[in-house]
Amino acid sequence: MPKSYSAALAALLLSSTAVLAQDITLHPDIGPAEDAAPVDVGRYADRRDGSYVVGFSNVAVVNSWTAQLVEEAAYRASTLPQIERYIVTDANNDPSKQVSDVEDMLAQGADAIVINPANPVALVPVLERAYDEGVVVIAVTADANTDKLTARIMADQVKFGTTGGEFLAEAMDGKGKVIALRGIAGLSVDDDRFNGMKAVLDEYPDIEIIAEEYASWSYDQGRQACESLALAHPQIDGVWSSGGAMTQACVEVFNEFGRDLIPMTGEANNGFFRTWSENQDAGFDSIAPQNPSWAVGEGIALAVAILEGQEVSDFYKVTADPYTAADLETLYRPDLNDSYWVGSTMSEEKLQDLFGN
Repeated sequence: MPKSYSAALAALLLSSTAVLAQDITLHPDIGPAEDAAPVDVGRYADRRDGSYVVGFSNVAVVNSWTAQLVEEAAYRASTLPQIERYIVTDANNDPSKQVSDVEDMLAQGADAIVINPANPVALVPVLERAYDEGVVVIAVTADANTDKLTARIMADQVKFGTTGGEFLAEAMDGKGKVIALRGIAGLSVDDDRFNGMKAVLDEYPDIEIIAEEYASWSYDQGRQACESLALAHPQIDGVWSSGGAMTQACVEVFNEFGRDLIPMTGEANNGFFRTWSENQDAGFDSIAPQNPSWAVGEGIALAVAILEGQEVSDFYKVTADPYTAADLETLYRPDLNDSYWVGSTMSEEKLQDLFGN
């Protein structure tokens, strides 16, 4: 073997070993699910060259949480030197558009695609095609109905709902009328949260869910939905909300309408924490489950770890606990605006740039 070839090969092996030795560490608030299995990283050995094209197919930017999610993902990608090119698309809640987005990523030579599917069924054919072509495919925050995914990172959305249902059942002493503010129709995240809540409240025959409205997890639409429901229903004893920005809006609506504040479930959002803090003296209480905006960023890191041959699992769950009133003083950031979602992995400089007052 020529010396020049031997030297080049040795250098390549040393370089590869160095990359593999620096394992990518995932967020401490995710861990392998009970039924998780090891990823067959050998399946991607042909792509293992330390320089990758990674795509993130986003369902839509419809509220402050999804806006921060996109920023978190881009920031996480920027910390991974193995990513040669990072592609991000927005499907605007259109499954057909998202299918085209994924097809375009494949045409651009994507080594990995991270996706929060707009629909659990409509995206299956294109995701299976990507998987069959040897692309790392990772679903985050919303699932797809196929086994042909390399890995998943999911918050326990059913637990999100049951946590809120249990809070309301206790706060309402097991009786009364509840309205539900939901997210986006058709997304598994929304269905799982609502069904989790309903399973709890169905155990209380004296609690009735009298109405529900979809409000895209946004402040503006949440405000419109809460106004409409409050005008239509003179008696409301509890509000179950699938998102903190909608809860923030609903608290404001009740105050403006001169109605007594009632138990409402929330989420780990700075604007909601501010509203909660400001209304504690009026007797308002809540609970704030977490659906971290950093999860897609961890999906990107997981994709690179798989491409690099790192031993990882095929199913991770977010393990973060919900926040209660005892956490408000620590978590509320008055130096950041209402759009900030608590628990970011971005640098303080980046947070001040994006959310500083």
